[in-house]
Amino acid sequence: MMNTTLITLFMPPENCFGDFGFLCGFTATPKVMGQIRRSFTGEMARPVLAAFIHPTINAISDIPGLAWMWMRLQDRGYNLLHAKVALMGFRKRDEDGYVIRLAVSTGNWTQDPLTDSIDLFWSIDLQTDTPVDQDIADIQAAWAMFDWLRNRGDCTLIERKYDGALPYARLEAEIRRLPASTLQPRFIDSRSQALLPQVVERLGLRKRADRLILGSGYFEAEGDGSAGLPERLRKTLLAEKLLKKSATLNLFLNPLSCQGLAMRAPALTDAGWNLRRPTSALHGEDGRLHAKFVLLASGQDEAQGRVYIGSGNLSRNGFETAANAGGNLEAGVVVDLPKGLKWRQRKNSKGGLATLLPIQFNDTVTLSALQPGSGFVPPEEPAALPPVSWLIWQDGTLSAPDGIVLDVAGRDGATVSTPCAWPAPAPAIVTLLHGDWRLPVIAEGVLVAPRPTEMTVEDVLAGLGSFPEPMDADQSDDGPEGGEPLVEASDSPELPPATYAIRRMMGLLVRLGETQANIHPRDWPRWCRELRQNLCAICVQEQPMIGFFRDANANPLPALLDPRMCPTGADLNLLERSMKAVAQEWKLNDIPSLWAEEEI
Repeated sequence: MMNTTLITLFMPPENCFGDFGFLCGFTATPKVMGQIRRSFTGEMARPVLAAFIHPTINAISDIPGLAWMWMRLQDRGYNLLHAKVALMGFRKRDEDGYVIRLAVSTGNWTQDPLTDSIDLFWSIDLQTDTPVDQDIADIQAAWAMFDWLRNRGDCTLIERKYDGALPYARLEAEIRRLPASTLQPRFIDSRSQALLPQVVERLGLRKRADRLILGSGYFEAEGDGSAGLPERLRKTLLAEKLLKKSATLNLFLNPLSCQGLAMRAPALTDAGWNLRRPTSALHGEDGRLHAKFVLLASGQDEAQGRVYIGSGNLSRNGFETAANAGGNLEAGVVVDLPKGLKWRQRKNSKGGLATLLPIQFNDTVTLSALQPGSGFVPPEEPAALPPVSWLIWQDGTLSAPDGIVLDVAGRDGATVSTPCAWPAPAPAIVTLLHGDWRLPVIAEGVLVAPRPTEMTVEDVLAGLGSFPEPMDADQSDDGPEGGEPLVEASDSPELPPATYAIRRMMGLLVRLGETQANIHPRDWPRWCRELRQNLCAICVQEQPMIGFFRDANANPLPALLDPRMCPTGADLNLLERSMKAVAQEWKLNDIPSLWAEEEI
Protein backbone atom coordinates (compact mmCIF):
# COMPACT_ATOMS: atom_id res chain seq x y z
CA MET A 1 0.00 0.00 0.00
CA MET A 2 3.05 2.25 -0.13
CA ASN A 3 3.14 5.09 -2.63
CA THR A 4 4.34 3.50 -5.86
CA THR A 5 3.19 3.04 -9.44
CA LEU A 6 2.57 0.21 -11.83
CA ILE A 7 5.98 0.85 -13.35
CA THR A 8 8.02 0.82 -10.13
CA LEU A 9 6.43 -2.50 -9.18
CA PHE A 10 8.52 -4.04 -11.95
CA MET A 11 11.80 -2.24 -11.29
CA PRO A 12 14.54 -4.57 -10.01
CA PRO A 13 15.66 -4.36 -6.36
CA GLU A 14 19.03 -2.79 -5.67
CA ASN A 15 21.92 -4.71 -7.27
CA CYS A 16 19.54 -6.97 -9.20
CA PHE A 17 18.18 -7.31 -12.72
CA GLY A 18 15.06 -8.94 -14.10
CA ASP A 19 15.08 -12.67 -14.88
CA PHE A 20 11.47 -13.70 -15.54
CA GLY A 21 7.98 -12.81 -14.37
CA PHE A 22 4.32 -13.77 -14.69
CA LEU A 23 1.58 -11.14 -14.61
CA CYS A 24 -2.18 -11.31 -15.03
CA GLY A 25 -4.84 -8.67 -15.46
CA PHE A 26 -8.12 -7.63 -16.99
CA THR A 27 -6.88 -5.01 -19.45
CA ALA A 28 -3.51 -3.74 -20.66
CA THR A 29 -2.27 -1.10 -23.09
CA PRO A 30 0.81 -1.23 -25.36
CA LYS A 31 2.47 1.87 -23.94
CA VAL A 32 2.28 0.74 -20.33
CA MET A 33 3.21 -2.86 -21.12
CA GLY A 34 6.22 -1.58 -23.04
CA GLN A 35 7.25 0.53 -20.05
CA ILE A 36 6.79 -2.46 -17.75
CA ARG A 37 8.98 -4.70 -19.91
CA ARG A 38 11.72 -2.07 -20.20
CA SER A 39 11.62 -1.41 -16.46
CA PHE A 40 11.95 -5.10 -15.70
CA THR A 41 14.82 -5.91 -18.08
CA GLY A 42 16.34 -5.02 -21.41
CA GLU A 43 16.65 -8.64 -22.58
CA MET A 44 14.48 -9.53 -25.56
CA ALA A 45 15.90 -12.71 -27.09
CA ARG A 46 13.66 -14.85 -24.89
CA PRO A 47 10.36 -14.20 -23.12
CA VAL A 48 11.06 -12.33 -19.89
CA LEU A 49 7.45 -11.58 -18.94
CA ALA A 50 4.39 -13.76 -19.56
CA ALA A 51 1.13 -11.79 -19.67
CA PHE A 52 -2.17 -13.52 -18.84
CA ILE A 53 -4.81 -10.98 -19.86
CA HIS A 54 -8.56 -11.45 -20.36
CA PRO A 55 -9.18 -12.44 -24.01
CA THR A 56 -9.36 -9.32 -26.17
CA ILE A 57 -9.32 -8.30 -29.81
CA ASN A 58 -6.53 -5.88 -28.85
CA ALA A 59 -3.86 -8.41 -27.92
CA ILE A 60 -0.44 -6.90 -27.19
CA SER A 61 1.62 -9.65 -28.75
CA ASP A 62 4.25 -7.52 -30.49
CA ILE A 63 6.42 -6.22 -27.64
CA PRO A 64 9.84 -7.93 -27.83
CA GLY A 65 10.47 -10.06 -24.74
CA LEU A 66 6.83 -9.96 -23.64
CA ALA A 67 5.01 -13.26 -24.21
CA TRP A 68 1.27 -12.89 -24.69
CA MET A 69 -0.53 -15.91 -23.27
CA TRP A 70 -3.54 -16.62 -25.50
CA MET A 71 -6.25 -17.42 -22.98
CA ARG A 72 -8.86 -20.03 -23.85
CA LEU A 73 -12.18 -18.65 -25.11
CA GLN A 74 -14.36 -21.60 -24.04
CA ASP A 75 -14.48 -23.73 -20.88
CA ARG A 76 -11.93 -21.48 -19.21
CA GLY A 77 -13.16 -21.70 -15.63
CA TYR A 78 -13.93 -18.01 -14.95
CA ASN A 79 -16.23 -15.22 -16.10
CA LEU A 80 -13.65 -12.42 -16.28
CA LEU A 81 -9.91 -12.74 -15.77
CA HIS A 82 -9.91 -9.82 -13.37
CA ALA A 83 -7.04 -10.59 -10.96
CA LYS A 84 -4.10 -8.16 -11.14
CA VAL A 85 -0.98 -9.91 -9.85
CA ALA A 86 2.70 -10.13 -10.77
CA LEU A 87 5.15 -12.81 -9.61
CA MET A 88 8.71 -12.01 -10.65
CA GLY A 89 12.25 -13.26 -10.20
CA PHE A 90 15.39 -11.11 -10.14
CA ARG A 91 19.00 -12.23 -10.42
CA LYS A 92 21.59 -10.56 -8.24
CA ARG A 93 24.56 -8.88 -9.82
CA ASP A 94 27.99 -10.40 -9.23
CA GLU A 95 26.59 -13.37 -7.29
CA ASP A 96 24.25 -16.32 -7.64
CA GLY A 97 21.53 -14.95 -5.36
CA TYR A 98 17.91 -14.51 -6.32
CA VAL A 99 14.99 -12.32 -5.23
CA ILE A 100 11.31 -13.20 -5.74
CA ARG A 101 8.74 -10.41 -5.75
CA LEU A 102 5.00 -10.78 -5.39
CA ALA A 103 2.95 -7.70 -6.29
CA VAL A 104 -0.82 -7.24 -6.01
CA SER A 105 -2.57 -4.33 -7.69
CA THR A 106 -6.11 -2.99 -7.69
CA GLY A 107 -5.40 -1.27 -11.01
CA ASN A 108 -5.07 -2.61 -14.52
CA TRP A 109 -1.88 -2.50 -16.59
CA THR A 110 -3.03 0.69 -18.32
CA GLN A 111 -2.45 4.43 -18.16
CA ASP A 112 -5.36 5.00 -15.74
CA PRO A 113 -3.51 4.07 -12.51
CA LEU A 114 -0.71 6.43 -13.62
CA THR A 115 -3.09 9.38 -14.06
CA ASP A 116 -6.58 9.88 -12.58
CA SER A 117 -7.42 6.43 -11.21
CA ILE A 118 -7.00 5.98 -7.43
CA ASP A 119 -5.48 2.54 -6.96
CA LEU A 120 -3.57 0.59 -4.32
CA PHE A 121 -0.50 -1.65 -4.60
CA TRP A 122 1.14 -4.15 -2.27
CA SER A 123 4.34 -6.10 -2.74
CA ILE A 124 6.96 -8.20 -0.95
CA ASP A 125 10.53 -9.12 -1.89
CA LEU A 126 11.79 -12.51 -0.71
CA GLN A 127 15.53 -13.17 -0.55
CA THR A 128 15.85 -16.85 -1.36
CA ASP A 129 18.89 -17.30 0.89
CA THR A 130 17.04 -15.87 3.92
CA PRO A 131 13.31 -16.46 3.23
CA VAL A 132 10.63 -15.26 5.64
CA ASP A 133 8.00 -17.87 6.49
CA GLN A 134 4.99 -15.61 5.81
CA ASP A 135 6.41 -14.47 2.47
CA ILE A 136 7.00 -18.11 1.49
CA ALA A 137 3.31 -18.89 2.08
CA ASP A 138 2.19 -15.92 -0.03
CA ILE A 139 4.53 -16.66 -2.95
CA GLN A 140 3.64 -20.34 -3.03
CA ALA A 141 -0.07 -19.42 -3.06
CA ALA A 142 0.44 -17.01 -5.96
CA TRP A 143 2.49 -19.62 -7.83
CA ALA A 144 -0.44 -22.04 -7.55
CA MET A 145 -2.76 -19.47 -9.13
CA PHE A 146 -0.41 -18.88 -12.08
CA ASP A 147 -0.01 -22.65 -12.46
CA TRP A 148 -3.81 -22.81 -12.77
CA LEU A 149 -3.79 -20.04 -15.38
CA ARG A 150 -1.11 -21.78 -17.42
CA ASN A 151 -3.52 -24.69 -17.92
CA ARG A 152 -6.13 -22.34 -19.42
CA GLY A 153 -4.34 -20.84 -22.35
CA ASP A 154 -1.86 -21.34 -25.16
CA CYS A 155 1.43 -20.92 -23.31
CA THR A 156 3.63 -22.67 -25.87
CA LEU A 157 5.78 -19.57 -26.32
CA ILE A 158 7.14 -19.99 -22.78
CA GLU A 159 7.00 -23.78 -22.77
CA ARG A 160 9.91 -24.08 -25.22
CA LYS A 161 13.59 -23.74 -24.43
CA TYR A 162 15.70 -20.70 -25.28
CA ASP A 163 19.46 -21.18 -25.08
CA GLY A 164 18.83 -24.60 -23.56
CA ALA A 165 16.42 -23.61 -20.79
CA LEU A 166 12.77 -22.76 -20.26
CA PRO A 167 12.49 -19.00 -19.71
CA TYR A 168 10.89 -19.42 -16.29
CA ALA A 169 13.15 -22.31 -15.20
CA ARG A 170 15.15 -20.34 -12.62
CA LEU A 171 12.08 -18.72 -11.06
CA GLU A 172 10.30 -22.06 -10.78
CA ALA A 173 13.37 -23.79 -9.35
CA GLU A 174 13.80 -21.09 -6.70
CA ILE A 175 10.13 -21.26 -5.68
CA ARG A 176 10.13 -25.05 -5.50
CA ARG A 177 13.32 -24.93 -3.45
CA LEU A 178 11.63 -22.85 -0.73
CA PRO A 179 10.80 -24.76 2.45
CA ALA A 180 7.19 -25.48 3.30
CA SER A 181 5.47 -22.72 5.24
CA THR A 182 3.39 -23.35 8.34
CA LEU A 183 1.47 -20.08 8.01
CA GLN A 184 -1.77 -19.22 6.28
CA PRO A 185 -1.16 -17.14 3.13
CA ARG A 186 -2.16 -13.51 3.14
CA PHE A 187 -2.57 -13.87 -0.63
CA ILE A 188 -5.98 -15.14 -1.71
CA ASP A 189 -7.69 -15.82 -5.02
CA SER A 190 -11.13 -16.90 -6.11
CA ARG A 191 -10.41 -19.98 -8.22
CA SER A 192 -12.50 -22.33 -6.08
CA GLN A 193 -13.79 -20.12 -3.26
CA ALA A 194 -15.23 -16.63 -3.41
CA LEU A 195 -13.23 -13.79 -1.89
CA LEU A 196 -15.85 -12.88 0.72
CA PRO A 197 -15.49 -15.93 3.02
CA GLN A 198 -11.70 -15.82 2.67
CA VAL A 199 -11.57 -12.13 3.54
CA VAL A 200 -13.88 -12.61 6.52
CA GLU A 201 -11.77 -15.51 7.82
CA ARG A 202 -8.54 -13.49 7.65
CA LEU A 203 -9.88 -10.14 8.84
CA GLY A 204 -10.93 -11.41 12.25
CA LEU A 205 -9.26 -9.94 15.34
CA ARG A 206 -9.04 -11.25 18.89
CA LYS A 207 -11.88 -8.90 19.83
CA ARG A 208 -14.88 -7.56 17.98
CA ALA A 209 -14.00 -4.59 15.81
CA ASP A 210 -15.83 -1.30 16.10
CA ARG A 211 -15.09 0.08 12.63
CA LEU A 212 -15.77 -1.26 9.16
CA ILE A 213 -14.58 0.67 6.12
CA LEU A 214 -15.29 -0.40 2.54
CA GLY A 215 -14.20 1.03 -0.77
CA SER A 216 -14.88 0.01 -4.35
CA GLY A 217 -14.91 1.51 -7.81
CA TYR A 218 -17.79 -0.67 -8.97
CA PHE A 219 -20.93 -2.07 -7.35
CA GLU A 220 -23.74 -4.28 -8.55
CA ALA A 221 -26.00 -2.42 -10.97
CA GLU A 222 -29.26 -4.29 -10.32
CA GLY A 223 -30.79 -7.34 -8.72
CA ASP A 224 -28.76 -7.11 -5.50
CA GLY A 225 -31.44 -6.61 -2.86
CA SER A 226 -32.43 -3.46 -1.01
CA ALA A 227 -29.01 -2.70 0.55
CA GLY A 228 -26.68 -4.88 -1.49
CA LEU A 229 -23.37 -6.55 -0.76
CA PRO A 230 -22.07 -4.02 1.83
CA GLU A 231 -24.90 -4.97 4.17
CA ARG A 232 -24.47 -8.69 3.53
CA LEU A 233 -20.78 -8.36 4.37
CA ARG A 234 -21.57 -6.48 7.60
CA LYS A 235 -24.12 -9.10 8.65
CA THR A 236 -21.62 -11.89 7.94
CA LEU A 237 -19.06 -10.20 10.18
CA LEU A 238 -21.71 -9.81 12.88
CA ALA A 239 -22.68 -13.49 12.60
CA GLU A 240 -19.02 -14.48 12.92
CA LYS A 241 -18.74 -12.26 16.01
CA LEU A 242 -16.02 -10.19 14.39
CA LEU A 243 -17.87 -6.85 14.42
CA LYS A 244 -19.89 -4.96 17.03
CA LYS A 245 -23.49 -4.07 16.26
CA SER A 246 -22.66 -0.47 17.19
CA ALA A 247 -19.65 -0.30 14.85
CA THR A 248 -19.02 2.83 12.79
CA LEU A 249 -19.61 2.09 9.10
CA ASN A 250 -17.99 3.98 6.22
CA LEU A 251 -18.43 3.24 2.53
CA PHE A 252 -16.23 5.01 -0.06
CA LEU A 253 -17.52 5.30 -3.63
CA ASN A 254 -17.53 7.47 -6.73
CA PRO A 255 -20.63 9.67 -6.26
CA LEU A 256 -21.10 10.19 -10.00
CA SER A 257 -20.65 6.53 -10.85
CA CYS A 258 -21.79 4.16 -8.12
CA GLN A 259 -24.12 1.95 -10.18
CA GLY A 260 -26.93 0.39 -8.15
CA LEU A 261 -25.82 2.00 -4.87
CA ALA A 262 -27.40 5.24 -6.06
CA MET A 263 -30.74 3.45 -5.68
CA ARG A 264 -29.76 1.53 -2.53
CA ALA A 265 -28.32 4.53 -0.72
CA PRO A 266 -31.39 5.20 1.49
CA ALA A 267 -31.36 1.60 2.74
CA LEU A 268 -27.63 1.82 3.43
CA THR A 269 -27.82 5.07 5.36
CA ASP A 270 -30.79 3.72 7.34
CA ALA A 271 -28.53 0.80 8.32
CA GLY A 272 -25.92 3.24 9.62
CA TRP A 273 -23.56 3.58 6.66
CA ASN A 274 -21.75 6.86 6.04
CA LEU A 275 -21.34 7.32 2.29
CA ARG A 276 -18.15 9.20 1.50
CA ARG A 277 -16.15 10.30 -1.52
CA PRO A 278 -12.50 9.17 -1.70
CA THR A 279 -9.61 11.55 -1.26
CA SER A 280 -6.03 11.38 -2.48
CA ALA A 281 -3.23 13.93 -2.24
CA LEU A 282 -1.83 12.52 -5.49
CA HIS A 283 -5.05 12.93 -7.48
CA GLY A 284 -6.66 16.09 -6.08
CA GLU A 285 -10.39 16.58 -6.54
CA ASP A 286 -10.55 14.72 -9.84
CA GLY A 287 -9.41 11.33 -8.62
CA ARG A 288 -11.63 8.41 -9.55
CA LEU A 289 -11.76 5.54 -7.06
CA HIS A 290 -10.74 2.24 -8.63
CA ALA A 291 -9.21 0.65 -5.53
CA LYS A 292 -11.07 -2.08 -3.69
CA PHE A 293 -10.56 -2.46 0.05
CA VAL A 294 -12.18 -3.75 3.23
CA LEU A 295 -10.85 -2.53 6.58
CA LEU A 296 -11.90 -4.08 9.89
CA ALA A 297 -10.36 -2.31 12.86
CA SER A 298 -10.67 -0.97 16.39
CA GLY A 299 -9.09 1.77 18.47
CA GLN A 300 -9.86 5.34 19.43
CA ASP A 301 -6.65 7.11 18.46
CA GLU A 302 -4.67 4.41 16.73
CA ALA A 303 -6.11 2.04 14.13
CA GLN A 304 -5.54 -1.61 14.96
CA GLY A 305 -6.80 -4.12 12.47
CA ARG A 306 -6.47 -5.71 9.06
CA VAL A 307 -7.27 -4.66 5.55
CA TYR A 308 -8.07 -6.46 2.30
CA ILE A 309 -6.92 -4.90 -0.95
CA GLY A 310 -7.28 -6.59 -4.31
CA SER A 311 -8.98 -6.79 -7.65
CA GLY A 312 -12.41 -7.90 -6.47
CA ASN A 313 -15.03 -5.15 -6.59
CA LEU A 314 -17.89 -5.28 -4.10
CA SER A 315 -20.13 -7.05 -6.58
CA ARG A 316 -21.49 -10.57 -6.79
CA ASN A 317 -19.13 -11.79 -9.52
CA GLY A 318 -16.18 -9.95 -8.01
CA PHE A 319 -16.59 -10.78 -4.33
CA GLU A 320 -19.29 -13.37 -3.68
CA THR A 321 -18.89 -15.95 -6.46
CA ALA A 322 -15.94 -18.27 -7.07
CA ALA A 323 -14.46 -18.45 -10.55
CA ASN A 324 -15.39 -22.10 -10.96
CA ALA A 325 -19.01 -21.19 -10.13
CA GLY A 326 -19.24 -18.51 -12.82
CA GLY A 327 -17.61 -15.60 -11.04
CA ASN A 328 -14.49 -13.65 -11.92
CA LEU A 329 -10.97 -14.77 -11.19
CA GLU A 330 -9.97 -12.27 -8.49
CA ALA A 331 -6.99 -11.96 -6.19
CA GLY A 332 -5.86 -9.88 -3.26
CA VAL A 333 -4.17 -9.84 0.13
CA VAL A 334 -5.31 -9.40 3.72
CA VAL A 335 -2.59 -7.70 5.78
CA ASP A 336 -2.17 -6.18 9.22
CA LEU A 337 -2.24 -2.42 9.53
CA PRO A 338 1.15 -0.97 10.51
CA LYS A 339 1.58 -0.33 14.21
CA GLY A 340 1.16 3.22 15.42
CA LEU A 341 -1.16 4.20 12.55
CA LYS A 342 -3.43 7.10 13.54
CA TRP A 343 -7.04 7.36 12.43
CA ARG A 344 -6.56 11.04 11.73
CA GLN A 345 -3.31 12.61 10.68
CA ARG A 346 -2.22 15.51 12.84
CA LYS A 347 -0.37 18.53 11.56
CA ASN A 348 3.34 18.00 10.94
CA SER A 349 3.02 14.30 11.71
CA LYS A 350 3.24 11.14 9.68
CA GLY A 351 1.48 7.84 9.97
CA GLY A 352 -2.14 8.75 9.35
CA LEU A 353 -4.41 6.11 7.81
CA ALA A 354 -5.08 8.46 4.90
CA THR A 355 -1.46 8.05 3.81
CA LEU A 356 -2.24 4.40 2.98
CA LEU A 357 -5.91 4.43 1.95
CA PRO A 358 -7.89 7.07 -0.01
CA ILE A 359 -10.19 7.93 2.90
CA GLN A 360 -11.44 10.92 4.89
CA PHE A 361 -13.90 11.26 7.75
CA ASN A 362 -14.98 14.88 7.41
CA ASP A 363 -17.60 14.88 4.66
CA THR A 364 -20.42 12.61 3.59
CA VAL A 365 -22.21 12.53 0.25
CA THR A 366 -25.81 13.68 0.05
CA LEU A 367 -28.14 11.09 -1.40
CA SER A 368 -29.30 13.48 -4.12
CA ALA A 369 -25.71 13.77 -5.39
CA LEU A 370 -25.38 10.07 -6.16
CA GLN A 371 -25.63 8.94 -9.77
CA PRO A 372 -25.38 5.44 -11.23
CA GLY A 373 -23.08 6.52 -14.08
CA SER A 374 -22.24 4.32 -17.02
CA GLY A 375 -22.89 0.60 -16.78
CA PHE A 376 -20.28 -2.09 -17.20
CA VAL A 377 -19.50 -2.93 -20.82
CA PRO A 378 -18.03 -6.43 -21.25
CA PRO A 379 -14.80 -6.51 -23.25
CA GLU A 380 -15.01 -7.54 -26.89
CA GLU A 381 -13.48 -10.97 -27.21
CA PRO A 382 -12.08 -12.39 -30.45
CA ALA A 383 -14.02 -14.98 -32.38
CA ALA A 384 -10.93 -17.18 -32.52
CA LEU A 385 -7.30 -17.19 -31.45
CA PRO A 386 -4.31 -17.28 -33.81
CA PRO A 387 -3.45 -20.80 -35.01
CA VAL A 388 0.18 -20.41 -33.86
CA SER A 389 1.99 -18.35 -31.24
CA TRP A 390 5.08 -17.57 -33.31
CA LEU A 391 6.65 -17.87 -36.75
CA ILE A 392 10.06 -19.25 -37.70
CA TRP A 393 12.81 -17.68 -39.81
CA GLN A 394 15.73 -19.73 -41.07
CA ASP A 395 18.15 -19.22 -43.97
CA GLY A 396 16.01 -16.59 -45.66
CA THR A 397 12.70 -18.45 -45.31
CA LEU A 398 9.73 -17.60 -43.11
CA SER A 399 7.53 -20.50 -42.03
CA ALA A 400 4.97 -21.51 -39.42
CA PRO A 401 5.32 -24.32 -36.86
CA ASP A 402 4.34 -27.79 -38.10
CA GLY A 403 4.33 -26.55 -41.69
CA ILE A 404 1.00 -24.72 -41.31
CA VAL A 405 0.18 -22.51 -44.30
CA LEU A 406 -0.64 -18.96 -43.21
CA ASP A 407 -1.23 -15.73 -45.11
CA VAL A 408 0.99 -12.97 -43.73
CA ALA A 409 1.91 -9.42 -44.65
CA GLY A 410 5.25 -9.60 -46.45
CA ARG A 411 8.11 -7.14 -46.27
CA ASP A 412 6.42 -4.86 -48.80
CA GLY A 413 2.95 -5.31 -47.28
CA ALA A 414 1.79 -7.69 -50.00
CA THR A 415 0.14 -10.98 -49.06
CA VAL A 416 2.42 -14.01 -49.01
CA SER A 417 1.82 -17.56 -47.81
CA THR A 418 4.16 -19.50 -45.55
CA PRO A 419 6.62 -20.92 -46.16
CA CYS A 420 7.92 -17.97 -48.14
CA ALA A 421 11.17 -16.26 -49.00
CA TRP A 422 12.16 -13.53 -46.56
CA PRO A 423 15.71 -12.26 -47.13
CA ALA A 424 17.82 -11.37 -44.10
CA PRO A 425 17.55 -9.74 -41.69
CA ALA A 426 14.90 -11.80 -39.94
CA PRO A 427 11.79 -9.84 -38.92
CA ALA A 428 11.02 -9.44 -35.21
CA ILE A 429 7.23 -9.30 -35.72
CA VAL A 430 5.01 -10.56 -38.55
CA THR A 431 1.29 -9.81 -39.05
CA LEU A 432 -1.17 -12.58 -39.84
CA LEU A 433 -3.72 -11.35 -42.37
CA HIS A 434 -6.48 -13.45 -40.80
CA GLY A 435 -7.30 -11.63 -37.56
CA ASP A 436 -4.45 -9.10 -37.94
CA TRP A 437 -2.60 -10.82 -35.11
CA ARG A 438 1.00 -9.65 -34.72
CA LEU A 439 3.26 -12.53 -33.74
CA PRO A 440 6.93 -12.80 -32.75
CA VAL A 441 9.48 -14.60 -34.89
CA ILE A 442 12.01 -17.18 -33.70
CA ALA A 443 15.37 -17.57 -35.41
CA GLU A 444 18.38 -19.57 -34.20
CA GLY A 445 16.17 -20.87 -31.42
CA VAL A 446 15.53 -17.45 -29.83
CA LEU A 447 13.21 -14.50 -30.36
CA VAL A 448 14.30 -12.08 -33.02
CA ALA A 449 14.97 -8.79 -31.27
CA PRO A 450 15.40 -5.43 -32.99
CA ARG A 451 19.11 -4.62 -32.97
CA PRO A 452 21.13 -1.68 -34.23
CA THR A 453 22.48 -2.33 -37.70
CA GLU A 454 25.61 -0.27 -37.08
CA MET A 455 27.62 -0.09 -33.87
CA THR A 456 31.02 1.05 -32.65
CA VAL A 457 33.52 -0.58 -30.33
CA GLU A 458 32.20 1.61 -27.53
CA ASP A 459 28.65 0.39 -28.17
CA VAL A 460 29.74 -3.24 -27.95
CA LEU A 461 31.60 -2.79 -24.69
CA ALA A 462 28.87 -0.70 -23.14
CA GLY A 463 26.36 -3.45 -23.88
CA LEU A 464 28.41 -6.51 -22.96
CA GLY A 465 30.60 -5.04 -20.25
CA SER A 466 27.82 -5.57 -17.69
CA PHE A 467 26.68 -8.89 -19.16
CA PRO A 468 24.45 -10.79 -18.38
CA GLU A 469 22.49 -7.74 -17.29
CA PRO A 470 21.05 -6.12 -20.43
CA MET A 471 22.27 -2.62 -21.06
CA ASP A 472 20.02 0.20 -19.88
CA ALA A 473 18.89 2.24 -22.87
CA ASP A 474 19.93 5.39 -21.02
CA GLN A 475 23.27 4.02 -19.88
CA SER A 476 26.31 6.16 -20.59
CA ASP A 477 28.91 4.78 -22.96
CA ASP A 478 31.76 6.42 -21.07
CA GLY A 479 32.34 3.65 -18.56
CA PRO A 480 32.08 3.95 -14.78
CA GLU A 481 32.44 7.39 -13.29
CA GLY A 482 36.06 8.10 -12.43
CA GLY A 483 37.27 5.03 -14.32
CA GLU A 484 39.29 4.70 -17.44
CA PRO A 485 37.57 5.01 -20.81
CA LEU A 486 36.52 1.70 -22.30
CA VAL A 487 38.80 2.18 -25.32
CA GLU A 488 40.51 5.04 -27.07
CA ALA A 489 38.01 7.45 -28.60
CA SER A 490 37.28 6.67 -32.22
CA ASP A 491 37.18 10.17 -33.62
CA SER A 492 40.36 12.05 -34.53
CA PRO A 493 42.93 9.67 -32.99
CA GLU A 494 46.30 11.26 -32.29
CA LEU A 495 48.18 8.03 -32.96
CA PRO A 496 49.54 6.78 -36.30
CA PRO A 497 46.82 4.76 -38.11
CA ALA A 498 48.57 1.40 -37.63
CA THR A 499 49.27 1.95 -33.92
CA TYR A 500 45.76 3.27 -33.40
CA ALA A 501 44.11 0.27 -35.10
CA ILE A 502 46.21 -2.20 -33.11
CA ARG A 503 45.54 -0.49 -29.78
CA ARG A 504 41.81 -0.22 -30.51
CA MET A 505 41.50 -3.90 -31.47
CA MET A 506 43.58 -5.08 -28.51
CA GLY A 507 41.49 -2.97 -26.14
CA LEU A 508 38.35 -4.55 -27.54
CA LEU A 509 39.66 -8.13 -27.27
CA VAL A 510 41.09 -7.69 -23.77
CA ARG A 511 37.84 -6.26 -22.37
CA LEU A 512 35.73 -8.92 -24.06
CA GLY A 513 38.06 -11.67 -22.87
CA GLU A 514 37.96 -10.45 -19.27
CA THR A 515 34.18 -10.50 -19.28
CA GLN A 516 33.90 -13.75 -21.23
CA ALA A 517 36.05 -15.70 -18.77
CA ASN A 518 33.50 -15.09 -16.01
CA ILE A 519 30.30 -15.92 -17.89
CA HIS A 520 27.97 -18.30 -16.05
CA PRO A 521 27.18 -21.53 -17.96
CA ARG A 522 23.48 -20.61 -18.15
CA ASP A 523 24.40 -17.41 -20.01
CA TRP A 524 27.03 -18.90 -22.36
CA PRO A 525 24.79 -19.52 -25.43
CA ARG A 526 23.43 -15.99 -25.20
CA TRP A 527 26.95 -14.58 -24.83
CA CYS A 528 28.17 -16.34 -27.97
CA ARG A 529 25.13 -15.23 -29.97
CA GLU A 530 25.22 -11.58 -28.90
CA LEU A 531 28.99 -11.42 -29.31
CA ARG A 532 28.55 -12.51 -32.93
CA GLN A 533 25.69 -10.10 -33.55
CA ASN A 534 27.49 -7.12 -32.08
CA LEU A 535 30.89 -7.75 -33.64
CA CYS A 536 29.19 -8.10 -37.02
CA ALA A 537 27.37 -4.83 -36.39
CA ILE A 538 30.61 -2.84 -35.99
CA CYS A 539 31.84 -3.83 -39.47
CA VAL A 540 30.76 -0.57 -41.13
CA GLN A 541 31.76 2.03 -38.56
CA GLU A 542 34.97 0.27 -37.54
CA GLN A 543 36.20 -0.45 -41.06
CA PRO A 544 39.53 1.44 -40.57
CA MET A 545 40.38 -0.82 -37.64
CA ILE A 546 39.20 -4.02 -39.32
CA GLY A 547 40.72 -3.08 -42.65
CA PHE A 548 44.15 -2.70 -41.08
CA PHE A 549 44.16 -6.36 -40.00
CA ARG A 550 42.78 -7.46 -43.35
CA ASP A 551 45.61 -5.63 -45.12
CA ALA A 552 48.09 -7.10 -42.64
CA ASN A 553 46.79 -10.61 -43.45
CA ALA A 554 46.21 -11.31 -39.72
CA ASN A 555 42.97 -12.37 -38.02
CA PRO A 556 42.94 -11.23 -34.34
CA LEU A 557 39.62 -12.93 -33.42
CA PRO A 558 41.04 -16.36 -32.39
CA ALA A 559 42.36 -14.67 -29.23
CA LEU A 560 38.86 -15.02 -27.80
CA LEU A 561 39.09 -18.81 -28.28
CA ASP A 562 42.02 -19.03 -25.87
CA PRO A 563 40.86 -21.38 -23.06
CA ARG A 564 42.16 -18.82 -20.55
CA MET A 565 39.54 -16.41 -21.90
CA CYS A 566 36.68 -18.92 -21.64
CA PRO A 567 34.76 -20.12 -18.59
CA THR A 568 35.45 -23.63 -17.34
CA GLY A 569 33.22 -26.22 -18.96
CA ALA A 570 31.89 -23.90 -21.68
CA ASP A 571 30.96 -25.34 -25.07
CA LEU A 572 33.73 -23.81 -27.17
CA ASN A 573 32.04 -25.00 -30.36
CA LEU A 574 29.42 -22.28 -29.89
CA LEU A 575 32.09 -19.62 -29.60
CA GLU A 576 34.06 -21.02 -32.53
CA ARG A 577 30.99 -20.89 -34.79
CA SER A 578 30.33 -17.31 -33.74
CA MET A 579 33.91 -16.26 -34.45
CA LYS A 580 33.79 -17.88 -37.89
CA ALA A 581 30.64 -15.87 -38.69
CA VAL A 582 32.31 -12.65 -37.53
CA ALA A 583 35.46 -13.41 -39.53
CA GLN A 584 33.34 -13.90 -42.62
CA GLU A 585 31.54 -10.60 -42.05
CA TRP A 586 34.88 -8.86 -41.52
CA LYS A 587 36.28 -10.61 -44.63
CA LEU A 588 38.98 -12.26 -42.52
CA ASN A 589 37.73 -15.84 -42.98
CA ASP A 590 40.56 -16.87 -45.34
CA ILE A 591 43.23 -15.04 -43.35
CA PRO A 592 45.49 -16.88 -40.85
CA SER A 593 45.30 -16.20 -37.16
CA LEU A 594 47.40 -13.35 -35.82
CA TRP A 595 48.42 -15.72 -33.00
CA ALA A 596 49.39 -18.69 -35.19
CA GLU A 597 53.07 -18.45 -34.24
CA GLU A 598 52.36 -17.66 -30.59
CA GLU A 599 52.07 -20.12 -27.74
CA ILE A 600 48.64 -19.36 -26.38
